[in-house]
Amino acid sequence: MTDFKVSDKQLNDAHQTFTLFDKKGNGQVFTKDLENVFKSLALKIEDDKLKTWADEADEDAVGYITWEQFKPLFIRKVKEDEDERELREAFRVLDKQNKGVIPVEDLKWILKSLGDDLTEEEIDDMIAETDTDGSGTVDYEEFKSLMSSE
Repeated sequence: MTDFKVSDKQLNDAHQTFTLFDKKGNGQVFTKDLENVFKSLALKIEDDKLKTWADEADEDAVGYITWEQFKPLFIRKVKEDEDERELREAFRVLDKQNKGVIPVEDLKWILKSLGDDLTEEEIDDMIAETDTDGSGTVDYEEFKSLMSSE
């Protein structure tokens, strides 16, 4: 998507929130508290993703992470949410009839116009993989899957 940068204010807010969950005052937050840190920052994160991220950050499996370990998770989550917002907006624009779907023909035109040097056959294959129910339209989840597979 677009070049993305988290603002200093967002980082400061995240750091302050992280510090609130630093119960011992030693610059560490228990990994079991990460969901609450994200929630306090108004960021919703699925349980399985949260566990994966916590395990990545807490590579020593000590049960807690530092701000320096949390910061990349925060940035990744904010970026994911921004990408999702942009994708939803793109879908909304392409859903001209406001039906929650994009006609496959419109999607073909879009893929051609992106200029990724895709052949007609590659585009047809992408559409076939995306329109899994063969409805001739693509819903948001199918669109998201297509756009994230590029």
